[in-house]
Amino acid sequence: MGKAPFIVSIFNLALLTLCVKAQFDYFQMVQQWPPATCSGVRCYANPPAMFTIHGLWPSNYSNVPLICTGQPFNPTLVPQLNTYWPDVISGNNQRFWKHEWDSHGTCSDPPFNQLQYFQTTLNIRTNHNYDLLAILNTAGLGPTGTNTRQYGAIEGAIQAATGKKPGLRCNKNAQSKKKQLFEIILCFDKNGVTLIDCTQFAGITCPSQFVWLDRQPLSLVSAVGELKNSLVHRVSILKFLFLCILLSITIMFGKRFYGTRRGGSGGGKQE
Repeated sequence: MGKAPFIVSIFNLALLTLCVKAQFDYFQMVQQWPPATCSGVRCYANPPAMFTIHGLWPSNYSNVPLICTGQPFNPTLVPQLNTYWPDVISGNNQRFWKHEWDSHGTCSDPPFNQLQYFQTTLNIRTNHNYDLLAILNTAGLGPTGTNTRQYGAIEGAIQAATGKKPGLRCNKNAQSKKKQLFEIILCFDKNGVTLIDCTQFAGITCPSQFVWLDRQPLSLVSAVGELKNSLVHRVSILKFLFLCILLSITIMFGKRFYGTRRGGSGGGKQE
C-alpha cells in the first residue's frame, strides 16, 4: 500500500513535466547571412547579399526541450516566402519550409496554425523597422571585405533602431578560419508581434570581435567551379553564334542556288 502514493506522485510529476515542456515563452526570429551560410558548404547558386529567414523558433527561458505536436506540413503557402525565406543551400524551398515547420512551427500550434506561423514570420521580415541590413548600413556597420566588427557596435546599432537588444551568432569561415557573423536574432513575445530583449537563452555565439563579409573569399574548389560555370556559359554563347553564322551561310547559298536554277530554266524557255 505504501508504494501506491509514491507511484502516483511519480506519474503526476511526469505529467507536470510534460505540460511544462509543451509550453514556449517567446519567439526567436532568426535571420541568416547567406554568404556565411555558404562558407562551409557548396551552395547551388551565389548567395544573395541580404538577410534571409532561417526560422521563427518558439523558445523558453531554460534548456528544457519543447514538445511539438502541431498539424502536418501543408505546402500551400504565401508566395513571398520564395524571396525572403529561400533555401540558399540547395534551392529546395518547400523542403526547407517543411523542416522549419516540423522542427519549430509545430511548437507554436496552438495558438498559431501553419498559415499564421508563416505569415507572422513574413510580417516581421518585411517590416522596415526590422530591416537589419538597412539599419546596419545606415550606422556605417554593413558587411565589408576586410574590417573587423565589434559585437557591441552591431548590437548597439540594432538596439538603438528597434529599442530592444538582439542576439548575434557567428560561425567559422571555411577559408579564413575567422569567426564571422552568421545570424542575427530578434526576440518577440508569444503573440509574435511585440519585440522584446533577447537574453543569453537566445544562443549567442559571437565573440567580442568578428568579421562580416560581403561575400565569401574564393577557395580553390569554388574558384574552379565558378571558372567551369563561366566556361560553360561562354561555350554556350559560342555555340549559339556558330549556329547563327551557319544558318546565315546556309540561307545565303540556298538563295543563290535557287536563283541560279530559276535563271537557267527561264533562259531555256526563251530559246
